[in-house]
Amino acid sequence: MSDDKEPFAVSRRVVIGAASAAPVVAGAGGAAAPDAAVARCAEWLTLDAEIDRLGLRWSDLETILVRQKRWERMTPEERGELLPSEEMDAIDEQLKPLFDQREAWLEALPKVRAHDLHGVVAKLEVALQVMVHQQGDGYDLFKATMDELRTARCPNCGAPVCKR
Repeated sequence: MSDDKEPFAVSRRVVIGAASAAPVVAGAGGAAAPDAAVARCAEWLTLDAEIDRLGLRWSDLETILVRQKRWERMTPEERGELLPSEEMDAIDEQLKPLFDQREAWLEALPKVRAHDLHGVVAKLEVALQVMVHQQGDGYDLFKATMDELRTARCPNCGAPVCKR
């Protein structure tokens, strides 16, 4: 999993997912070297998607148990005897470190400077996703990114993006 000393240390699963997501986030193409913010955001979005996938699977299992086994009326011991609850427990164990990793990466992301519009847009995508999930916890990231957008320059002509 992640190393606390390196906030963006990644597992192989996240690297593979981020590599496949990076061209989508970056706009797929261009000869210029990619903005480091794009890679960091792709990693975060990939991790977030994995958390969502696991959460949906847990919810599906819970729905099955509620419909077929009257889950809400069972004691914790009776619930533990059901096969789907084993998978639910395993998912809970998987999610704990992923939540911590996602939070650590989110805290570090405002310090990753975007140097082009691809990086700025990638950071805005993460900020939006955070706000959707957590109802506003992405404020620091959003504010830092908006500050960067105000000083960003067009990658094609070098002109300021914001003439404010």
